[in-house]
Amino acid sequence: MSYMLPMSFERLLVGLIVALAAAYVAWSVMPQRWRLRVVTRLAAFPPTAAPAARILQRWRTAQGCAGCAPDRRSGERSAADRATGLALAAASALATLFFATTPGAAQAQTPAQSRAGAGSTAYAVVDDTGARVPMAGPARRIVSLSPGATELLFSAGAGDRIVATITGADEPAAARRIERIGDANALVFPRLRELKPDVVVVWKDLVAPGILESLAKMKLPVYTVTLRRFEDLPRSVRRLGVLAGTTAAAEKEAGVIERKVAALPPRAAAPKQRVYYMMLDSPLYTVGSRHLVDDAILRCGGRNIFDDIDFPAPIVEFKDIRERNPEVIVMTAPPVTARGWRERWQPFKEVAAVRDARVFAFQDPRLDRMGPSAIGAVEGLCATLARGRR
Repeated sequence: MSYMLPMSFERLLVGLIVALAAAYVAWSVMPQRWRLRVVTRLAAFPPTAAPAARILQRWRTAQGCAGCAPDRRSGERSAADRATGLALAAASALATLFFATTPGAAQAQTPAQSRAGAGSTAYAVVDDTGARVPMAGPARRIVSLSPGATELLFSAGAGDRIVATITGADEPAAARRIERIGDANALVFPRLRELKPDVVVVWKDLVAPGILESLAKMKLPVYTVTLRRFEDLPRSVRRLGVLAGTTAAAEKEAGVIERKVAALPPRAAAPKQRVYYMMLDSPLYTVGSRHLVDDAILRCGGRNIFDDIDFPAPIVEFKDIRERNPEVIVMTAPPVTARGWRERWQPFKEVAAVRDARVFAFQDPRLDRMGPSAIGAVEGLCATLARGRR
């Protein structure tokens, strides 16, 4: 009794054999510099990333740093090089077809992509910006690229879903045990790929554009968090609960947060105290209208002199600070650092806050992080600003 292979599988098998044969022939005649280029490209292709990375490491160990970059010499490629390029192109196309159409290809994808392969994107959720994030189901593996987003995820009952975060994500205490893969400006992308997250949570305008571009190239779903007022905290928690499928826990914590927000001082209807919130001295980082500190200042009876900038943490010029003439300068820095900042302000007596000795140190990372714990930091900020009205 004979068995015949299905035609589609037979074509795939033949294609794989041809691809492997072409790759072997091409590799045999290929100059060393082209071998390095091929292996480097294969290191970015999920099914071959691990063995290619091992080959690169062994090659670099044997050759030293001088051999780490491909030869960039100009000139016409030889006939053998051109033939090699064509063979590799054909082999790559066939191999890509094979990996994309066989059942084992799902192993090289993220869990979200594997589940989405069945054609299910019905679990699309809406993030804080109103953008739809197509998901195959509740996120089981989450990478958070913001300390505030990490805290919000814990509030939403999804802390155990976070497989990695960035430096500075230390609230709540359980967040300190989560693996770090970089910061808001640079990530360890090979590790991110290995983690195979269902979704990556970022904070709007607080992550480097290059990181967002890389996430798009990796085809990872991106969920964006953004807040402007304390009332946005419970709403964001509820949305994250939908993302992670933890709506019951998120709803419960959102109710707690709402009660805490309701207990905060009301916003001043006509704030008169001009406040400059100094986060860094070089460059001069401050807060714009899309930061909880802006709302906190209003609730403390002041007005952020840069509340017209629709950005969480803009960089400003000294001349702009001088023109807006703050009556109080709040330096969010440790005592020793704040002392140095205060000394640098002393020559500028034309600034009201400096002239009247209303340059105060205030440090509470809860406000800068913008998670739910920021609510508890408002009282301290209000006490600091009150010193400027005495």
